[in-house]
Amino acid sequence: MTDALIVYGTTCVWWDSIDKVAIMNTPNRAGHGLPVCPFCRCVLYQMSTTEWWDGVDRYERMGHPGYRRMVEWWRGRCFPSMDAMREAYQREVAA
Repeated sequence: MTDALIVYGTTCVWWDSIDKVAIMNTPNRAGHGLPVCPFCRCVLYQMSTTEWWDGVDRYERMGHPGYRRMVEWWRGRCFPSMDAMREAYQREVAA
């Protein structure tokens, strides 16, 4: 079994599993559409699920308590910036 892929925005703040992407209709050089954010259509980066969660957990251990919880909340939500995402998280969690 291969490790699933996590995709995340290049210009937006969105992430989820690769099966949640939209496909841009314009084919790339290989003849396939590009995977894009299903909300704002920005192009995506990808990494393995293991790499993603290892990085999240490492960042939390570096003195950012609650980071993993925020990342889990943020899954599948598109924001224009990290600041906008953090503000939305604080509003919802504080509510």
